[in-house]
Amino acid sequence: MIGTIVDTNGAAVGEVPVIVTSADGKFRKKATSDAQGTFTVDTPGPGDYTAKVDVKNLPPGVQVPEKSKQGKTVTLPSDDIVQIQLQLSESVHGTILNQDGSEKTPVEGVQINVESADGSFSETATSDGEGNWTVFLPEPGAYEVSVDEDALPEGVKVREGTNSDITVTVGEGIQRALLFPMGKDDRQVLGTGDKALQLVVEGIRFGLLLALAALGLSLIFGTTGLVNFAHGEMIALGAIIAWALNTNGVPFLVAALLSIVVCAVAGGLQEVGLWRPLRKRKTGLIAMMIVTIGLSIFARFMFQYFIGGGNESYDDYVIQDGVNLGPISLAPRDIWSMAIALVILVLVGLFVIYSRMGKAMRAVADNPALAAASGIDVNRVILFVWVMGGGLAALSGILLGLSQQVKFDMGFDLLLLVFAGVVLGGLGTAFGALVGSLVVGLFVTVSTLWIPPELKNVAAFTVMILILLTRPQGILGRSERVG
Repeated sequence: MIGTIVDTNGAAVGEVPVIVTSADGKFRKKATSDAQGTFTVDTPGPGDYTAKVDVKNLPPGVQVPEKSKQGKTVTLPSDDIVQIQLQLSESVHGTILNQDGSEKTPVEGVQINVESADGSFSETATSDGEGNWTVFLPEPGAYEVSVDEDALPEGVKVREGTNSDITVTVGEGIQRALLFPMGKDDRQVLGTGDKALQLVVEGIRFGLLLALAALGLSLIFGTTGLVNFAHGEMIALGAIIAWALNTNGVPFLVAALLSIVVCAVAGGLQEVGLWRPLRKRKTGLIAMMIVTIGLSIFARFMFQYFIGGGNESYDDYVIQDGVNLGPISLAPRDIWSMAIALVILVLVGLFVIYSRMGKAMRAVADNPALAAASGIDVNRVILFVWVMGGGLAALSGILLGLSQQVKFDMGFDLLLLVFAGVVLGGLGTAFGALVGSLVVGLFVTVSTLWIPPELKNVAAFTVMILILLTRPQGILGRSERVG
């Protein structure tokens, strides 16, 4: 039998004794969960077995909810992992690390005093060999936590400019993590100019990845006139498929290529199975736009059903050392993402300008009826645009997932910025989507020098409004004469 012990937040709980018994009572064996909350018991054979927490020997601060006291029963053999959920008392905890430049070492023997606001509770904890300390609290409330500076080990002192005592409020069922910096931090702090340069590079990277999605959306609008609110879910679908394949053993590059192919096919199926029949029925663009909103909501919550609401990471390229180019630091995956995005964007732009299909796309965008009269298969061109748009959106989501993690609503979060890039660059133009997305990406990141990060998207939309007030057709759009 294999099982896990977790708290109410899903975090692993170690050092918990578990008793496993057979249904007939002839087998009984004890085990203890490890640091990952896992316990394993070798059973004598098939049958029903029950795992219960040994409530008499629980570690401090651990409580067993009523629903967990009966334990969990499983019929073996089975691949199911038994999970027992416990409840931890309110606590304050932390890790004491002494910093010397960029190196941090755990400090043993640091005394941490915890006292309630009314003075009714007082306890002292001492950090262990890994610098960890924990104090379990009698109830939620306000507590003063302080380091005993007089009892610090030799050569260790509280970092200058930081507090050795903190007053915290701990809510019900909360395990509050606290930080007491020790030693001296000699790491070089970037000046405003260096920070700005770093943010500019990050803005270009974000703008290029945004442009991949914006380009597909712009071409779809240019050839069909449809404002596709479900385009964000194509971004998320690309990232989710690549993540699902990669976490199941498929190399990332192969997973990415398969995801792009699947999303390109999905884009084509949308056109053949949904949008083309609606156009044949003379459905208006407003009605079709509302359909895209419904499709977006449906797809988004289907994603949440299958992968959950948390953030997920690829198995490959998660941890990489940064490459320093003067004051600029980028992970290799970010450099490759920028290079891939730039190459694809340029190739697509040249394809639209010089290839036969690209010229047909521009002809359909200008006047579908005239293009059809001149012998161009309009439906074939629109199908190609939907396939291309799906593939580009998938690539955008995959590359964004490398740096921002994968989430069921990541496409929805980006959709307004994608629309901003398309509108700012000029509706229906390939290179306009690139330029507009770069402007949006730069203002989203660089604006954090002056405004809180929570408001960074506001800066991009403000710039978009100001530019459109002076140039309504967008940066690279063409003005049209009406009348």
